[in-house]
Amino acid sequence: MNILNIGFKKQNISLSTWRILAKLCGQSIRIILVFSILSGCGGVSVVGLHPEYPPVEKKTFATYSEFVEVDSLQPTFQWQPFPRPEDDFADRVQDVTYELRIWTTVIGPSGKLRYARDGLKLPAHKLEKPLKPSTQYLWSVRARFIIDGGLRLTEWGMAGIPLRNEAVPNLSCFRFKTPETPP
Repeated sequence: MNILNIGFKKQNISLSTWRILAKLCGQSIRIILVFSILSGCGGVSVVGLHPEYPPVEKKTFATYSEFVEVDSLQPTFQWQPFPRPEDDFADRVQDVTYELRIWTTVIGPSGKLRYARDGLKLPAHKLEKPLKPSTQYLWSVRARFIIDGGLRLTEWGMAGIPLRNEAVPNLSCFRFKTPETPP
């Protein structure tokens, strides 16, 4: 019996793909999944560009990240620059820009778009207008770039159990809340 440990934090292979591979190989493979996103070990699992501010925080065994309070109603969002250090194609990437989206939360797995910026040149952006106080928001960012002459996009950033096949916004988007304003 082969034992295969898979950490979803570093792999892009779904459980169903492993089951299909096991059947195709005709071997009895026992798959032990190391769910760092469920155990709380090793930090929060993130898909796409990692957020720097507001940070992603998740309680142990939580499915989704917490709503982290930001420092103002016009925070400066920061995220991992693209290409990332682990991208072996970095020397072929040109014309990187970023797309930022912010939604207010609504009942259900979605949100209402409140702020959108495209063509951002830096992996940071200070909001141009203030957000509402004491409000929960979802946010995400992705890179737009040219590689080998073709336009490409990274995945929208998500944390926790990424709902990769869902449209954004969804419950896996990064989360933050604005502070209360003084009376």
